[in-house]
Amino acid sequence: MTPVKSLLFAAACAVALGQTASAAPEHNNAHGYGKFEFALIGDVPYAPADFWKLDNVIAEINANHKLKWVLHAGDIKNGSTLCSDEVFEDRLQRFRRFEIPFVLTPGDNEWADCHRANNGSYQPLERLAKLREMFYPVPGQTLGEKTMTVETQAADPSYPEFVENTRWMEQHVMFATVHIVGSNNGLAPFAARTPADDEEVARRIEAARAWISETFAKAEAEDARGVLLLFQANPGFELAKGSAGRRGFEEILADMEAEAIKFEKPVVFAHGDSHYYRVDKPMMGSNSKRRIENATRVETFGADDVHWLRVVVDPNSADVFSVHQEIVEKNLEQHPLP
Repeated sequence: MTPVKSLLFAAACAVALGQTASAAPEHNNAHGYGKFEFALIGDVPYAPADFWKLDNVIAEINANHKLKWVLHAGDIKNGSTLCSDEVFEDRLQRFRRFEIPFVLTPGDNEWADCHRANNGSYQPLERLAKLREMFYPVPGQTLGEKTMTVETQAADPSYPEFVENTRWMEQHVMFATVHIVGSNNGLAPFAARTPADDEEVARRIEAARAWISETFAKAEAEDARGVLLLFQANPGFELAKGSAGRRGFEEILADMEAEAIKFEKPVVFAHGDSHYYRVDKPMMGSNSKRRIENATRVETFGADDVHWLRVVVDPNSADVFSVHQEIVEKNLEQHPLP
């Protein structure tokens, strides 16, 4: 993105994510749930050339004492660089510099695509195991200087390996991470692919569907004001059902659609992957030509556009969520010479 375009982004107004485009009046809520904010990033850092930009993002987020946590939508390196333990350790130490809880959902670049020669020709399932070991060392506890306790799907005896699928409630709003990645959710072919790779995808989809179902059931039971799901892949919301771009995502998308319709209150599907900041309503009801108006997609900045999103959550508002673009002015400049 050019600096001019980024500055235009910076001048844009906040985007409210309610059921209609117009502002809605606040509910009179006897419980008085409090408003809060958090940061959303993704697809960063892609390479050492981005480190200084990430440093600026970390500094801005750490300086904002209103923020409750940082959500990262995955892809902690680009798809053409090594998936080594050393790279993982580098990213882990960078993320630990966030002073508030840091929540990561995995991306395909850090495991599913690691079979590529320029990634080191790793076996993807081995890299997934290492990723879980390093980035989720204590199941149910986030990263960050200050940690946060969350629910984890690993507590379910049926899905003990899924430490990365997490869930928590704040001020009567439900949040969850779901392991859904690009490269057709891990189905993209490669020379050394084995039946075990196919089995992993089937099991991960099964776990994701169970986690999504449980999350909405719990949100309904506890009368949550809204739900936000975080995952890495752009699953092709706007593509025709059955198209190649939705391969690996169809079952999950159908579940998301059905749950959003049933829930009726604001739902946000947050992801990265496409490196294209946007807030839209791409989901169409299966039996209707109308948009699912309470379902909003938020895609993070990514790759070359190293900025962040500030999400304001107001449980007492009909919209619940609103998104503010935080353009890091220093990152519009050229890298300073050493």
